[in-house]
Amino acid sequence: MEAIRYLTDEERIRLLARAESRSYAKDDVVLAEGAYNEDIYILTGGSARVEVAGTAIGHIAVGEAFGEMSLLDASPAMSSVVADEDAEAYMLPLASVADLLEEDPTLASHLYHSLAVMLARRLRERTT
Repeated sequence: MEAIRYLTDEERIRLLARAESRSYAKDDVVLAEGAYNEDIYILTGGSARVEVAGTAIGHIAVGEAFGEMSLLDASPAMSSVVADEDAEAYMLPLASVADLLEEDPTLASHLYHSLAVMLARRLRERTT
């Protein structure tokens, strides 16, 4: 999973133990543009599109995270994420993740590294 690529197996297990598994039907809004979000999602099945004002601007594949900006800057969602087909995701509540990151700085470093690499790839894709 790209979103947690740099975590060790043990760190992945500890992080995902705090996750809730969620299922979405085609066209369900998983994350709404403008909503304050306190969860990080990792897509585990299906696919989703990223929309701004109802226009698709990108896609999310299995293994990618979204909603991660809430962890980074506590801002409202800049876009919506909508299931392109039936989809599944792990939902990581920010409170649970924040506690774990505080307890384990090495895990925090690995998670931030994973997210930074994913965000850098997204930025490159949208600007080239």
